[in-house]
Parts: sequence; C-alpha cells; structure tokens
Amino acid sequence: KGLSERRGRMSWAACCSNKQMQDLVFGGSDTSMYRDAAKGRREASCQWCFELVQMYVVGKSVTWICCNCKGISDACEKCGQPVRSATIRKDNFKTCSICFLKNFKKVEKQKHAVITAPRTLSQLQKELEKDTVFRQNAAKAGMLRPFLFLVSLPAVARMQIAINLGWTFLVEACLGDAHAEAWEVISRKGLGLRDRMTRMRDSWLRREVNWYSVLLPLCEELCVPAYMNWSEEFVSPKLSYSEALAECHATSPANIDSLENEFTDKIGKHQRARMSSLQACSLAELKNSEPIRKLLAVPCLQGQAIQPLLSYAIDSSYLLLARRDGSDGTGAVEPQDLLLDVVDFFAGVCVDEKKLFAECMGSKEPGRMGRDGVVTERDENPPGSILNANITGFWLTMDLLDVDTSAPSGRVLAPMFQMLLHKARLSMHGVRIEDYCRGDF
Repeated sequence: KGLSERRGRMSWAACCSNKQMQDLVFGGSDTSMYRDAAKGRREASCQWCFELVQMYVVGKSVTWICCNCKGISDACEKCGQPVRSATIRKDNFKTCSICFLKNFKKVEKQKHAVITAPRTLSQLQKELEKDTVFRQNAAKAGMLRPFLFLVSLPAVARMQIAINLGWTFLVEACLGDAHAEAWEVISRKGLGLRDRMTRMRDSWLRREVNWYSVLLPLCEELCVPAYMNWSEEFVSPKLSYSEALAECHATSPANIDSLENEFTDKIGKHQRARMSSLQACSLAELKNSEPIRKLLAVPCLQGQAIQPLLSYAIDSSYLLLARRDGSDGTGAVEPQDLLLDVVDFFAGVCVDEKKLFAECMGSKEPGRMGRDGVVTERDENPPGSILNANITGFWLTMDLLDVDTSAPSGRVLAPMFQMLLHKARLSMHGVRIEDYCRGDF
C-alpha cells in the first residue's frame, strides 16, 4: 500500500532518477488511452514542445507527461492524443492540435528554425544592449537583472522555462524575440515569475514584486528551516523593503549578487549531501583522474564566480551517468564520459564555445566508453529539440531534494536555478550583466 501511494504522488521530476519508471513497457495502441495508461507509455505528439515523444503516466491516472519537456496533458476525446489544457475548447471537448489546430508541422518547423539559429558572442552582446519597451518595463519594475539573464539564455532554454511555468511560446507571436519572451516569463499574468512568487510564504506582505522579493522567499522556502533564522544560514544580509528597492534599481547590486551566488552554492551543497558514501567516494576518484584534472585546470574555470557552477555540473553529470544503466545511482562512470557531459553543461552562450575546452578534450571525436571497453558513438540531442535546453540535471536535483513540483517553489526553482547558473556561464566569456545595466537607472 505504501509503495502504491508513493507512486501515485510522484512528481514529474521523478522520471529523471527513478529508472523503474523509465523502463516501463511502451504502449503500442493509439486507440485506447486507458490501455496505454495501463502500460505506462505511449508515443504521441506533445503540444508543449511540439515533438514526437514518449508520453508516460505515473500512478493510475490518465494524465500524460512528456518525457522531453515534462509538459502535462489530458487525452484528446477524438483521437486519444495528449492535449494540453490551454487548447481545450469552451464546450469542454478536449481536442488536440492534429484534430483542431492543424498546425503541428508548421509550428514544429518554426521551432526548429529558432532553436538552430546560431548566435555569436557579439550578437549576444548587441541583444543585451538593445533598448526595447520590454527592457524599459523590466527596469521600472526592478526586474532588469533577471530580464537580462533571460535574454542571454538560448532560445530553447526560454522555451523550456515557459513550459515549466505553465505555457508555451511556440504558438505565440513573441516566438524568436528574446526581449519579448524574457518579459513574458517575468510578467505573464498568473504564470510569470512575479505572479507565481506572490504565492510564496510571507511574500504577500511586500508591496512590489521585484527581483529581491522573488529571490528572498525562494531562499527562505528551500534553504532556511523553520527552526532557524536567516543569519544562521546566509551570510548575505536580509534587506528591508526600502533597501531591496534601492538594490533592484542599482547598476551594481552587491547584496543581490552575493545572495544569488550563495543560493546557487547552497542548492549544490544540498544535492551533494544527498549522495551516498559510495557515490561520494566514486566521484572523488573521478576528480583525481587525468581527464577531470585537465578540465579543472582550464583557465576560464579559475574564477571564483565559476566554482558553484563547476561543482554543480560535475555532481549532476555524475549522478545522471550513474543512473544510465538502470541502477539507482550506483552504475560505473568513466572519466571521459563525465568530462564530455560537464563540457556540455557549460554550453548555451554562443557558437564555438567548446573551443575553450579544446585542450582537455583532445582532438579525438567524442565517444562514450562502454563497460566492455569499446568506445561507441556518443548520443547527441537532435537539432531543434527541446532536449537542447539541457536541464535534465535540474529536474534530478528537484527530485533528490524532495521539492514538490506542484508548489510555487517547485514551479520556479528550475527556471531560477538555470538563470543563476547561466550567470557563471557568461562570466567564462567575460560577460557581466552589470555592464549592461548602466543606461537604465
């Protein structure tokens, strides 16, 4: 009974760590959603990420969850295809995009073009400097800092963040406009960061939902136990309303920058604390291997701002690789595999960014070492896929930390954590968000 109850309330993040859920038999029938639900899997077109994916169910429900983007869908009453609630018609007839919208292929092509469009470092810098009405709105609201973080993210990452928060850009006019998408993530009514964070504890007392009032309740909810006070957990001071307001409208907010770094470091440490002694010993051995020592010596990873990202990237990549063989985090991990996955974790700023790691990766074509010692071709995410958002590690973190994905803190943790880690990625290329805020205040 206890096991069945636990399966019934498992979060969608659990599929990243619970290998039993990943190994369920694929459903083969397209005509009976209940038969497919009993099997646990089916192949279908996702109306969140607009890809042909494997959908799965958890427990005894007939609510389908996309294995790629974790979008949650009901079943179309006409053909049985999963359909997200936003496309349910007013007469309550749940109709999917293939039966009703008839634009699945068109949207899929648009998404592929946006995701695969290359972006150089100079193009990124011009995007951060560009003055738009969305940027002005963010500056007035005290949300310019997260706005620029979102603009600097790759387009596929913003798509995934929107799906996490409860909608998708792929059927909206703002698709492809970094500034419009970033402001939508912040301000969308009922679903954006500002409206979701007002539901956090104590945040209703704050008069303006600025960047600090988004960060503070999340830090309190996830890092400060009820029996402890703020100063016992955080070095960064807890600001008053007037102090926070001044910081959010400052060009170089030192206290907010310190809080961002400390929060990122704490989440990584909480995840590391959940490792077993066997995993900790195995990871320590891997860090002493030749490929990882070469990685740790790369010049662009020596800055203090990079260390939380580096530690988190190594820990998350190891935990994911240790689960790939179906075990509960006890599988063997090869140093070269860990190196390649960590380098992939640093991607997302501009084209040719992997040249920074050319010395430690060598000139050989990347491959994956099997247990039999044979190197096989390395799996790559399909071009234009939502999988290129590369946030599977964040979902694993949420499951390991027992974060409720239906709670406000669970909804915003993955997007917020991705934004804060991206700040460290930018610093690898010499990009500081503070340098692009000077003309706004």
